[in-house]
Amino acid sequence: MTAAIVTGGASGVGRSTVEILVGRGVPVVAVDRRWPDDSAADDVVRITGDVCDAGTWKEAVDAAQERGGLSKLVINAARLAVGSVLDVADDELRQVFEVNVFAAALALRSCLPVMIDQGGGAVVGVASTDAVFAEQGLAAYCASKGALLQLMRCVAVDHARQGIRANVVCPGAIDTPFFRQHVDAAPDPEAFLRVKTERHPSGRILQPEDVAEVVAFLLSDAAIGMNGTPVMIDGGLTTTFDFKDA
Repeated sequence: MTAAIVTGGASGVGRSTVEILVGRGVPVVAVDRRWPDDSAADDVVRITGDVCDAGTWKEAVDAAQERGGLSKLVINAARLAVGSVLDVADDELRQVFEVNVFAAALALRSCLPVMIDQGGGAVVGVASTDAVFAEQGLAAYCASKGALLQLMRCVAVDHARQGIRANVVCPGAIDTPFFRQHVDAAPDPEAFLRVKTERHPSGRILQPEDVAEVVAFLLSDAAIGMNGTPVMIDGGLTTTFDFKDA
C-alpha cells in the first residue's frame, strides 16, 4: 500500500488522521514542528520541520517513496492570529498566510508531480467554516482559509485528468489547541465557550476524530466521485442563521 503524508500530525485533527490511517494499514509520514513523546505510533515516520521549508518537503516525499510510494496528502498544518485586520501585526499576517497558503502550495508542488507519475491520488486540505463564512476577530485566518479553499479547487480542475482528486474539509469549532487559543483570547473565555457550544444544533464542540474520519473517507476510493468539494463538518452550525435550543 502506498503512503500518506499528513502535516500538523502531532496534535488535533492531524494526529487523529494519522491514527485512523495507521489503523487501516496505510503507511504514514507525519510532519510537524515538534513532537510530544506520545504523539504518534512507532510505525509512523515523524518528520520534524517547517512546512514552509522546501527541505522539509523533500524529506517527507523521500520518506513516502521509501514506504511504497505516495498517493495521499493531508494539508492540515495551520496558524491562527486573533484580531481584526486593524489588530493583526504585519509579521502575524505574513506568518498566517505563509503557513496556511504558501506552505500548502509548496506541499502541492512537492507532492503532486510524484503522485501523478505514480498514477494519481487524493489530496485533502483542512480549511474551516471560516473559509466560507466570516468570523469576528479572525480576519487573517478567515482570509487564509478562503485562499486555501480556492487553491484546492484549482488543483481539482487543473489535475483531475492526471488522476488527482482534491477536496477540502471545513470544520467548525473543534476541541484542539487552536480552538482553545481562540477561546482564551476572549474577554470572558467561559462565556465565549458557552455561546459557541449553544450555537451548534448538535449541542457540542466537535472532537478531532469527528473531522479525521471524514478526511480518511475523502482519501479513500469510496470518495472517488468527489473532487473540488468543500465538506462542512460543523455539527449543523452553518445550516441555520437563527438556531434556538427548544
